[in-house]
Amino acid sequence: MSSRYPNLVELLAYLVKERVYGPVDRLARAADLETVYMAIYEALRYASTEVAKGSVKVPPEEEVRQFLDEVSKRGASLARRLAIEALTAGLPKQEKKG
Repeated sequence: MSSRYPNLVELLAYLVKERVYGPVDRLARAADLETVYMAIYEALRYASTEVAKGSVKVPPEEEVRQFLDEVSKRGASLARRLAIEALTAGLPKQEKKG
């Protein structure tokens, strides 16, 4: 999948790799804008503690703003799609046998 929000996907995929599923799970189950806001806030808050380690980058403010604006116009299904993209990117890949 090619996301319009690659830095958000990268951040959320990092959380999946670290087994911090809360924000991704909240996005996947989001039924309203407030839930999306809280999930993104939690993801950014967690990232703020990891930035100093160089483990993850915080998405540009403009990308976050565009995502939230689009969710407010199109609905929470966009947040669910972002969660699926992040989960797919963050889970370990299986090697093909044969």
